[in-house]
Amino acid sequence: MIYLMLVVNFAIAWLNCWSCGRSWAESKALGGWVRLLTWCGAVQAAVGFSSVAGALIGAVAMHLGYLPPLAAAQAMDLWYLLIIVPVLGSGLILMIESWIHVCRERTLSNMTEAAWNTYAQIHNTYGALQGMGSAFDGVKNLFSMDSDDPRDSALGVVLFIVALALGSGFLLTAVLIRRYASTLPVSRRSSSRAVA
Repeated sequence: MIYLMLVVNFAIAWLNCWSCGRSWAESKALGGWVRLLTWCGAVQAAVGFSSVAGALIGAVAMHLGYLPPLAAAQAMDLWYLLIIVPVLGSGLILMIESWIHVCRERTLSNMTEAAWNTYAQIHNTYGALQGMGSAFDGVKNLFSMDSDDPRDSALGVVLFIVALALGSGFLLTAVLIRRYASTLPVSRRSSSRAVA
């Protein structure tokens, strides 16, 4: 089940990059709300990729004996605390935009998108309310280990894994958005606005 979830996260992140990349040049020319929406999609993609990278890197580090199970849980807590605010903020903006689409045009695709975005936002918000306290406790315990504790050496590994997961997620997102950025021509309205 975990592998299926990782594959789905990776696929959704890739789709977000494809969508953001195709509208990147136009959103840059238009600015404003359209640009904000494109950046929100990019944030969602980067977090999705980093979740997959973190799980894979953490599994390898545990298998090789560099990461004890408690430290793996603390790495997940630290990663979660670093991404939850951007996820909730960008998700809220994307949810509002999908509701606007439904109000303007009630199509099955618009209603499906709005339903998914609403579900994801409620799920993420509820998860944050339920899990933030334990995540803070895990991170607090990670940074308050005794220097004589053998688990203390895991702190560097945890920080490295979290940084590598986040960095690889953002890097892959940037590469894919750049790759898809030139696949959709900029509309006349956008190009004339950029020149003006």
